Amino acid sequence: MQIILSLLFVLLAQLISAQINSEFELETLSGYENNIFKSPSSFVDPDSGELLGKEDLYTNSIFQQVAIKGLFTKEWNNNNLTLRLLPRAQIFLSESQASYYTIYSRLRYEKEISNKTKWQVTSHFNYRDRDGENLDDNELRTPLGYRHFDVSTRLFFRLYKQSRSFVEIEYGNRNYQDGETNKLWYDYVAVNTIFRNVFKNPAGYHSYGVEASFSKRFYERNYFDPEEADETRNWTYFTAEPFYRIPITEKWRVRAGLEWQRRIDNDRGSFTYSQLRPSVELRYKTETFMAQLNGSYTNRGFNSLNATDVFGEVTGKLNLKYYRLRLEMEQKIGKNLYLTSDAYMINRESNRKNLNTTGFRSYQYFYAGIGLTFTF
Repeated sequence: MQIILSLLFVLLAQLISAQINSEFELETLSGYENNIFKSPSSFVDPDSGELLGKEDLYTNSIFQQVAIKGLFTKEWNNNNLTLRLLPRAQIFLSESQASYYTIYSRLRYEKEISNKTKWQVTSHFNYRDRDGENLDDNELRTPLGYRHFDVSTRLFFRLYKQSRSFVEIEYGNRNYQDGETNKLWYDYVAVNTIFRNVFKNPAGYHSYGVEASFSKRFYERNYFDPEEADETRNWTYFTAEPFYRIPITEKWRVRAGLEWQRRIDNDRGSFTYSQLRPSVELRYKTETFMAQLNGSYTNRGFNSLNATDVFGEVTGKLNLKYYRLRLEMEQKIGKNLYLTSDAYMINRESNRKNLNTTGFRSYQYFYAGIGLTFTF
């Protein structure tokens, strides 16, 4: 891993010193976000005993989003080096405490070894400055702010003429913003692969195959109070997804997949689950217009965690169902100017009905916005 990191720094120096090509995009999006922190719609206040509703629990606001994308590219012989930068600010007009900004960066080196093989090294650094807790991450209640770094090496290869596959090894680290009483972080290692066949028909290229991954996460929570014992977690993930992508016409494209995932809680067993996630993507694209619709359904069942009713009585094993839908559109209205729109919703259904907790409860969330993108 140290060899890969050293190579990345050398490549970054090469990119800075060499003649490079650059592209930029300025993006804006104005809209409305509902239930920003993904709270349940009801909760009993433990101090007063009062039943709180959406008007008390939801944080909603009109927002303004501004982002700048930068892409820097250097090509020589059979080598390609790219640096992508994306700072973004999300400003909530009526809930300023919920505003945040992020910085995304990616450094990538690619080398064509032969007509059938290509080697790639990629590194990401992401930073999010945001207050609050992620209520959707109920197992750990992680802070919304973090610093994330990862590095991976990937080998693309062809087993035969129609084959387009790769194998990747990845390492990453995420440090969350300090909480009031503790600090949380984790390391992870992963092996990812895709075995894919690609064919051409009159409408374009279609493909089918399987994506698979194996990963390990090692969490550690350090408490500031020396009398509090630190916590560790060791989780293993197995994921596999057969998929099929087909162009219906030159303008229409469909992709369907069925993802299976198994998480194993190696320490306690409490947070072990299995889930299925069928998904579909529908895309329409012309020279001046693009629309893409993504939808998925996730059914997640826990092995040990129990669901409880409004009286706190156990009703069975915990089950979560996620319904996700996103619509993105882009219309060219000038030489370098595009009108864009983005709408996204999540509906989580849970069989945990206990009003005395917010963990693993049902919630509804959505945002919708319209904006402009200028390329230069």
